[in-house]
Amino acid sequence: METKHERKESALTSLLKRIKESVKRDGIGVGGLKLWVNAGALVLGFLFGGCHVAFGAYPLGVALVSSLPSSVWPALLGVALGSLTLGRGGMIYAMIAVLAVFLRIIISGGSCKGEGELFSESVSLRIASAVICGFVAAVYEALLGGVRAVGVIFGVAMITLSAAFTFVFTGAFYHGIGIKHLIFGTRKIFEAHGSEAEARRILFFKCSAATILALVSLSLRRYALFGVDLSFVFAGVATLFAAKRFGALYGAAVGFFSSVTVSGVLSPAYALLGIFAGALFTYGARYAATTGGAALLFWGAYASGVSGFLSLLPEYLIALCIIFPMLKSFEREENPSVREPVRERAIDMVGTMALAYRSRQQMACEGVERALCEILPLVTSFLPGDATAEDYSVFLKLLGDARATANESRELDEELTSKLEGALEGLGIRGGVVRAFGERRRYVVLAAEDRDGTLITSPDVIKEFERVSSLSFGTPKYYRRQDTALMECESVGKYRLEASYFTERGVENEVSGDTVSSFVSDGLYAYGVVCDGMGSGARARRSSDFAVRCLKAVASSGATISAALYMINAALRRQNEECSVALDVFCFDTVTAEAELVKSGAASSYVKRNGALYRIKSETMPLGLMKKVDAERIKVSVGEGDVVIMISDGICEPSDEAPWLVETLNEGDSDDLGVFASRIAAAAKLHNKKKDDLSVLVMRIVKA
Repeated sequence: METKHERKESALTSLLKRIKESVKRDGIGVGGLKLWVNAGALVLGFLFGGCHVAFGAYPLGVALVSSLPSSVWPALLGVALGSLTLGRGGMIYAMIAVLAVFLRIIISGGSCKGEGELFSESVSLRIASAVICGFVAAVYEALLGGVRAVGVIFGVAMITLSAAFTFVFTGAFYHGIGIKHLIFGTRKIFEAHGSEAEARRILFFKCSAATILALVSLSLRRYALFGVDLSFVFAGVATLFAAKRFGALYGAAVGFFSSVTVSGVLSPAYALLGIFAGALFTYGARYAATTGGAALLFWGAYASGVSGFLSLLPEYLIALCIIFPMLKSFEREENPSVREPVRERAIDMVGTMALAYRSRQQMACEGVERALCEILPLVTSFLPGDATAEDYSVFLKLLGDARATANESRELDEELTSKLEGALEGLGIRGGVVRAFGERRRYVVLAAEDRDGTLITSPDVIKEFERVSSLSFGTPKYYRRQDTALMECESVGKYRLEASYFTERGVENEVSGDTVSSFVSDGLYAYGVVCDGMGSGARARRSSDFAVRCLKAVASSGATISAALYMINAALRRQNEECSVALDVFCFDTVTAEAELVKSGAASSYVKRNGALYRIKSETMPLGLMKKVDAERIKVSVGEGDVVIMISDGICEPSDEAPWLVETLNEGDSDDLGVFASRIAAAAKLHNKKKDDLSVLVMRIVKA
């Protein structure tokens, strides 16, 4: 048996292993875009580590390492180096930055129980880490200089500003817009797709990004190179980049916020740079840079005379030298004559795959016909004599439903296609072609240029598609033709049903007349069925078994439950003897999480959610008694963790006079569904005088 000491050693070993993996993942030696992200985190940490904000406080370094989701180690190194430039007094800021990372390791390591990645704790816990570090700095100041008014103000500033900046920074790091979107994307990444929550998320990102720009400029005020103000160089680079990527308005906003902390008088100059450059980039980078620079220098001369002109000219020229090669590279990428062959190849590949998909759906229609042909022998074996015109009319209805379902999956979803095109733009995949098919279960095919084989295969593509579509996609398939890659994927169920049941024959019956089943159709619908054959013994069992088998066959064909009910009712009525079934069907869409109960003469069903119990009942007649199907479809609101309980009337009839059942369902522990079902049946045998067939089906909705 594992001792307490051994468990501690095991947890420590696991934590150290995860720290090592985190350091390796954020390692400076990683190539590609990750190298630049780590380098940026290092530089940003260095600048923030030595940046004074107010009242002698330096909270930016702590806030940065408390808020980053990745590249934490390069940022910590940068904060430590930046803090040490402050002299001996900066040691405390380097130490509390290390403390912040240590606290995050403890929090995320403990909450994940040895699984998952470090630094994945909630935003509130990140803010708590920053507050603790600010408090430590305040206590250190009090111990060093005593309790003074200046020290108290410093302590309050460290605590509140560390928490506030940690919260603000999360807007830039946790809202779905990353470095790849900003470098390669367009202004579409800032467009909300009809969701109010998404609009708030994007607004928060913009406010957070503007704050970071202002703080970077503020941090650069400490540094000058041969008399050149690096803050203005940064403002020029950031403004031209934003104007090129996102247009004049975003260029103006970036220009203003990236310079306002340096000079409120000259910040409108950079706003003008963003407006003019953004408006003229369509005519070429040279025109934009020249006209925007003229506007920048004009405002400098207007606001501060010759000194303003001379203070902006060298910084702007240096900014041009830095950003101009990148701008020319962007122009080459956007040149239609260069990208047109690639796009034509992508269109051709997508068209070929779409045609193949539609052909598969046509074959599925033929498969539906074969499935329905298999249902016919099932019905005729149950019925006396040959099939009648009524039977064949039901088969035609089944075939029509199935064909309609198959045809729906072949239709182009223009709305989703438009959303996915916007997602591609946001990911920087220009010239890509994407198509989405289907109304409920989606098929998506994408083709675009991917020279090194890392763009289309990136997990960011699937994540972004899932975000904008609110769907879950299965494992994608990839194909390649020269420099063009193709991906195809299909949506899968977000949820599944865990099910367990208990069934037992009555005391006087040879066999149980109840049939209980749970299954999943090809269309990703999950079903739970309790069918009670009226009467007793083999005759009742034969009727209930036939009803459930028909329901399974119809569901697999893609037809609706209504068609199955009509077929079962017609078949039961043609029997030479009285024959009927009470049918209770729970239908759950694993893609959309929509659910309904279909009841024909069935007992009440129950939904258990967070300790509350809800009863669903219906006053309907069993199938086989009336020419017209008497069934009620009841929409049921369910979610993850909910438990659905279905029973036959042998458990409780009527349920209104059985308070013991409600008590059993409320008090029973539903963690183990099999035990829970057995406990319900045991309570029924204890309280019921009538010893009828007993059947209980218990289902739980869980994430797939």
